[in-house]
Amino acid sequence: MRLNIKRRQKYNAKPTEYKGRKYDSKAEAMYASRLDALKDGGEIYLWLRQTPFDLGEDTRYRADFFVIEGNGDFYAVDVKGVETQSFKKIKKLWVKYAEMPLHIVKKNKVVEVLCPK
Repeated sequence: MRLNIKRRQKYNAKPTEYKGRKYDSKAEAMYASRLDALKDGGEIYLWLRQTPFDLGEDTRYRADFFVIEGNGDFYAVDVKGVETQSFKKIKKLWVKYAEMPLHIVKKNKVVEVLCPK
């Protein structure tokens, strides 16, 4: 017999559905909605979700979103509620190895932009 016990999400994130897709948190779903609005307004050309990036030889990081603006500039986005110790390490690796900026979003606002060296 198997018990159906609802598991609590890490850091109390509430999985949320938006346009038929499941997002890890309400904040991610809200940001996807914002990206759709920007795309509809012509400010961005395209956005993708859960895009993997290699940071060095042994680290693969999956950013929440990858965005291409209407002018051709591009960047990755990570929506954060809680900044963990492991993400602090990722930030250092991003600056060292990434080939584009990483926008860190909290409460639906960009609070930090990491630029590669």
